[in-house]
Amino acid sequence: MKHEYYSYLRFLIKNKKINELIKNKQFFFIFAIGRSGTNFLSNLLNLSPNALVVHEPVGNDFRAYRQAFNNEKNAYKYINNFRKKEIYYRIRKENFSIYGEVNGVLRRHCKSIINSFSGNTKFFHLVRDGRDVVRSIASRKSFANDENNKIIIPKQGDPYRQEWKRMIIFEKICWFWKVENEYIHKYVKERINFEQIISNYNYLKEKLLDPLGLEISEKIWKDEINKPKNITIKYKIPHWKEWTKGRTYYFNNICSETMKKLGY
Repeated sequence: MKHEYYSYLRFLIKNKKINELIKNKQFFFIFAIGRSGTNFLSNLLNLSPNALVVHEPVGNDFRAYRQAFNNEKNAYKYINNFRKKEIYYRIRKENFSIYGEVNGVLRRHCKSIINSFSGNTKFFHLVRDGRDVVRSIASRKSFANDENNKIIIPKQGDPYRQEWKRMIIFEKICWFWKVENEYIHKYVKERINFEQIISNYNYLKEKLLDPLGLEISEKIWKDEINKPKNITIKYKIPHWKEWTKGRTYYFNNICSETMKKLGY
């Protein structure tokens, strides 16, 4: 499907019409930090008949994420002045009954989305073992070299703000995993576990497929888990079982409390 950007959306469509569309379809949003399996899960769920499930379909989300991280008011403006309308224009002529996004970039918009979408909309927090996520992020250099590292820093009141300049990249990635999952956890009550999704079909069916009205056979699921998406080809640091005492200390010191909250 071709995804388009509409700078004039706010002038062409009224909220009443958008809300009518939302009422007539099943909507869901799955939020997560990057490297948590969002690409794989969106592709899997999109195989269900009568459903359209997408993964980060709007390029503007990346800029909007950085703005929302720094100011929650920006998240509300983005969802209500643009993103809801963009969804409407993108799907209004499509023939399906279920629309979903498995979108890591909208994680800082989860509160605004929950407040802006009602009725049939469901929300989930996708979690993956933080040690695997941190390893993957560190291996891709996506945090060390990206402009996010200049913008996404601890806010006033965060105990790591004063320590930020002396922290090594590994520590900063650990903090990033912690603070982003803590934010989603605060607002999204339904949690789904990536490791269980790729190892236990009954878990997938009970936690996601049945609540959302999606139909994916066990055979399709098995086929998909044998061809994972967006994998890290070459890791820069070893598996967490082989971490140095220093890496293990840094991770546990920063992330252990959040790991427990998320069931690890």
